[in-house]
Amino acid sequence: MDVTKIISKNKRRLRWVLAITASLLTLALLVTIYFNFRWKGRLTKAIEHTVIDASDSLYHVSFADININLFTGSVKIDQITLRPDLRIYEKLKRQKIAPENLFELQIVKLIINKVNPLKVLKDRKLDIAEITIENPLLTVSYTKLKNQKPRKIKTPYQSIKNILNELKIGTLLLSDVKFKYIDYNFRKAKITTIDNLNISLNEILIDSTSSLNTKRIFNAEDVVAEISNYEYTTPDTYYKIRIKHAKISTQKRELELQGFGLIPRYNETDFANKFKFQQERYAFNMDTIYANQIDFKALLNGRTFAASSVSLINGNFNVYLNRTKAKRLVDKGKNFPQIALKRLAWGLNIDTLLLKKISISYGEYHPISKGKGTVHFNDLFGQIYNLTNDSLALQKNSFCNADINTTLMGEGSLFVHLGLNLTDPKAAFTYYGKLGPMQTSKMNDIIRPLAMMTTSSGKINGMTFNINGNINGAKGKLTLNYSNLNIIIMKKEEEENYVRMGLISLFANALILERNNPSINRPIRVVYPNYKRPVESSFLNLMWKTVLLGIKESIGITEGKEADIKRRMDNFAQAKKDREIRKTKRLKRKSDKLKLLINPIIK
Repeated sequence: MDVTKIISKNKRRLRWVLAITASLLTLALLVTIYFNFRWKGRLTKAIEHTVIDASDSLYHVSFADININLFTGSVKIDQITLRPDLRIYEKLKRQKIAPENLFELQIVKLIINKVNPLKVLKDRKLDIAEITIENPLLTVSYTKLKNQKPRKIKTPYQSIKNILNELKIGTLLLSDVKFKYIDYNFRKAKITTIDNLNISLNEILIDSTSSLNTKRIFNAEDVVAEISNYEYTTPDTYYKIRIKHAKISTQKRELELQGFGLIPRYNETDFANKFKFQQERYAFNMDTIYANQIDFKALLNGRTFAASSVSLINGNFNVYLNRTKAKRLVDKGKNFPQIALKRLAWGLNIDTLLLKKISISYGEYHPISKGKGTVHFNDLFGQIYNLTNDSLALQKNSFCNADINTTLMGEGSLFVHLGLNLTDPKAAFTYYGKLGPMQTSKMNDIIRPLAMMTTSSGKINGMTFNINGNINGAKGKLTLNYSNLNIIIMKKEEEENYVRMGLISLFANALILERNNPSINRPIRVVYPNYKRPVESSFLNLMWKTVLLGIKESIGITEGKEADIKRRMDNFAQAKKDREIRKTKRLKRKSDKLKLLINPIIK
């Protein structure tokens, strides 16, 4: 066969193929142009009317442009805005059927990929592989409304059933979300903002039966939200909140925070100087916070955080107070746990709060000693049960109980059980526990600057306590077993060095202190401390001061004996001043006599 004829024949075939392909592409392009021209207006109206109908005219949607590509089965919508109609909202409030949350959404671009239009025309079923929403700004406004009636809300299927029988979306991805939450239930609205949030809704299904599946959130099998390297300055500007990574999953019903911290923006001295009165400074860091079996329906619909368990793992909590400032004469009873729980704007219902490997420290700066004393609790493990302010949960169980195991000052093993009556109007509570053996010298770092005293010898063999209290005070029973106790009372010189007060220390050890408990041939002493809470005393301060009162009574320092020590110290100080005055007078008399002898000679 002639090669020239073969080449010519192949060229003709190629021209036919190219011509047919070009015709098909042209036809498809014309169909796409026609579809956009013919259906863009209809589709726009359909979207707008669907939103209006679904929200009973409360919300309206608008967008700049919509483009449909039949080749790729994609749709692109630009500059979308969803806003509430405030006139309708006020009308609903007057009718007592207004929602408490209002939403406003602004989207730069929405892209829908892999849509099958033939399936829509044939079966009225819309199947979308993926929807991507870029740079959305979501604002949620919350206002607590009273006396509102239950409002009938259309299901998503009821909103689309006139257009579609079924809507499936493989993945709805919201990238780089800017979220703003405005709570209007305060004198000044509280605003919380979160940037760089990524949210994906997976396997969304809207049909006649999907609303019956209670495990779905927003009709999705799983909603996953993640954020990394988040930092937020608190409204009072004194702290920063940092989160290295956070992730929630509605399918797994869990929340995990990594690297969570409440970070003071000022050091201890500068922080204290920001306030006219005494103000505690808090610092909190936690490697992991994990919540399990979260009820996301209660969180979204009722503003209640309900979880089976929450774990705080490997962290530290530090509190510091500078006593040089005047006391703030406010009643800290309002911050008792039971009372503070009632004031929370959100509901809380945690079955078990687990504490694992936590370190806690409380430090004070004393104006007289000009020193800082700190008490440490290390390797703390514990369980807190029924931490709630939910009225239904409180009807079943009105008590919150906690069991804590820790180490005091790195040596003494300490167990404490705490019980809180969550419904008692006076915030009743009880706590009991025991302390294991430790050397009393381990406490010198805190008692030296705060009590101007140290122990030169002594061992705690064990201590038990059982205390009951409420907002007015606490009382109970304490037994301290110790041996060979010897104290040194100190004072602070101007050069800021501690100096022993030998005579006063000798007096205290010889005439006041009980050096052992039990003493020889005597039963062990049991004391019954009774401490009335000053208004400026906090819950933890009340617990500590009651135990401290029992310890002081156990070693023999009663109120009368303490006053006697103070009187003798004052007398000692006054006697020293008197000696200095007499010495000065003696030196002056000697100087005057010397002048009388020298003057005649000089003259």
